Amino acid sequence: MLSEEVRNAIALKRFSLISPILNGQVNNRKDYYAQISSKPVEMPHYGIRKYSPKTIESWYCDYMRGGLDALKPGYRKDRGNCRKIDTELAEKILETKRKYPKAPTTIIYDKLIKKGILKEGQISLTTLYRFLKFSNHESIYETEEKKEIKRFAHQYINELWYGDLMYGPYIQEGRKKRATYLLAYIDDASRLVPHGEFYYTQNLESLRHSFKEAVLKRGIPSLLYTDNGKIYRSQQFEFMCADVGCALIHSKPFVAHSRGKIERFFLTVRKRFLSQLNMNKIKSLEDLNFEFWKWLDEDYHKKPHSSLKGVTPLDFFMSQASRIKQCTDPAQLEEKLLLRVKRKINHDGTFSINNILYETDIKFAGLRVEVRYDPQRLDIPFWPVFIYYEGKKIGEALQVNFHDNAHMKRRGRPKNSELIVDLQNNEVSVTHADMPKSKQTISFKTIMEGEK
Repeated sequence: MLSEEVRNAIALKRFSLISPILNGQVNNRKDYYAQISSKPVEMPHYGIRKYSPKTIESWYCDYMRGGLDALKPGYRKDRGNCRKIDTELAEKILETKRKYPKAPTTIIYDKLIKKGILKEGQISLTTLYRFLKFSNHESIYETEEKKEIKRFAHQYINELWYGDLMYGPYIQEGRKKRATYLLAYIDDASRLVPHGEFYYTQNLESLRHSFKEAVLKRGIPSLLYTDNGKIYRSQQFEFMCADVGCALIHSKPFVAHSRGKIERFFLTVRKRFLSQLNMNKIKSLEDLNFEFWKWLDEDYHKKPHSSLKGVTPLDFFMSQASRIKQCTDPAQLEEKLLLRVKRKINHDGTFSINNILYETDIKFAGLRVEVRYDPQRLDIPFWPVFIYYEGKKIGEALQVNFHDNAHMKRRGRPKNSELIVDLQNNEVSVTHADMPKSKQTISFKTIMEGEK
């Protein structure tokens, strides 16, 4: 059976292939399906495969009907009907084929076995033939030709956001200096900053919070473009973006100019904000963010931008306010952006998150479930976390209240039952009041005689 992580990865890969259609970047869907199906796709778990236009169209229909969950494969056992060629093996096969371009597939197969790249029976000759046919004898990892670099800007707001992180100033807290990090987003068309905030950490929790605030303030973007940082490459964050209808894409490593707009904004922050900031008055992270948001609203957003022909970012953004895809249900958005962890429910209905013990219904004992939670609310005693099984919400859990549990009645022997101890015959029996003839007996005498 496929694990939940693998199913999520497959769904995200399928979503990435149909996201240009969802974002309105495709004029002719039929031509786009043919274009995608003309090249092999490296699908998580299944390896390198080639899909037909009808299959890709079915993914689009599934998403429109059931959202991201409809793109996940079903819960089926892997019967081992198909052989897999992983990335490392694919590169070695293609390298051998390039050395002997005119050799038939049978010769290539024999050479791979002779060199120890393949083992007898590892993959069939038919599988190798199909792989070489789909790859067209060219490495799927060859670097593309250097493309011409041109400046561009989207016409409409919220079509593309850039997201990135900048190292901020140190804050003196008592005898310690603490580093800060600015997580920010910028709209490609208007240069408006949907949200920016300083944090003490550069982890997934901070990224999740900043993205949630940006979406609540300025709507849902069609594309989010980031670098290859660890937090941006997290499958959890990728799944959060896809769940709200945003496609997460990453720039190529060491290509900073592709994120020029957000880098230019950070330069503006250093020159126009941090250079004038009196750090002696900043005593906490809240003070720093208050000053930053004040500068953002009063200076940056209301200052004419050279790339917008003298129009301010705020005016440009508000001129297209009708195009904003606003989140109508903040509670639903909150649930989509929760962190997800795997847990096994203990026999007493408990499990832990960050060393905090939670309890749920005892009927879930023994299940391996997905727990979704808000990390910023873990310290609230009566705030629930949500329990999901196979993608469906099945219950909630609260922090264990040890004091209340100490005075809670346990489910055990019925109220109207009587415990009888017979010392003469060494018997212990339980008799139920509403069932006079019902008697459960344990005879120690019989047990001893049986042992003799």
